[in-house]
Amino acid sequence: MRSCMAFFKRRLSKIHNKHHPSDFVCRLKKSLYGLKQAPRAWNERFTSFLPSLGFQASSTDPSLFIQHSLLDTVVLLLYVDDIILTGSNSSLITSIISALTQEVDMKDLGQLTYFLGLQILYQSADLFVSQTKYIKELLDKVDLQDSKPCSTPCLPYHRLLKDDGKPYSHLEQYRSIVGALQYLTFTRPDIAFSVNQACQFMHNPMESHVVAVKRILRYLKSTIDFGIWLSPSSARL
Repeated sequence: MRSCMAFFKRRLSKIHNKHHPSDFVCRLKKSLYGLKQAPRAWNERFTSFLPSLGFQASSTDPSLFIQHSLLDTVVLLLYVDDIILTGSNSSLITSIISALTQEVDMKDLGQLTYFLGLQILYQSADLFVSQTKYIKELLDKVDLQDSKPCSTPCLPYHRLLKDDGKPYSHLEQYRSIVGALQYLTFTRPDIAFSVNQACQFMHNPMESHVVAVKRILRYLKSTIDFGIWLSPSSARL
């Protein structure tokens, strides 16, 4: 990157001596790592290559790609330039990784243990998915790491009201915290109802709503290691 930028600067300095700088632009033939357009360019190249390997994009999730055959299924999840790849045939997965590596510069990090705030623990044929680290970081962010734990995410039979108390002045802070709590509901459905109530007042939160959000955070502190167990099952929907 430094050598490229230095080259551009040298070229532009020579041009500036003869012409006005506004008369010229730099056209990049390839995206440079570090530019804001680079992840999108990489993503477009990657997704355009996947159909050649037999993958089809999901109709419900644009980041999900599935390869079906008579005997096996491979699933690929793509988030910008982070990839999860799994399937029913390990040899087929290895061949797909090899093909992807030849097309784009990528590195196989092995078995999945952490992805976008989700922690994965393997036990026999089961998976335990949690967000312990994410919760700790959230508690540190709002300075509630030393707060008193709470046994429930909300008071029983208590509903938040639109005009309950004084308006809360820090709108961005409220929206940021509630948005982070929404992401936690992936592995913590036990807070989904309470978070949904808090989300209803994103445009005009009251101080009472902030108290309710803090209660959710205190509950998370007391249940920080909770998560979801995923086990093989023969049940069909």
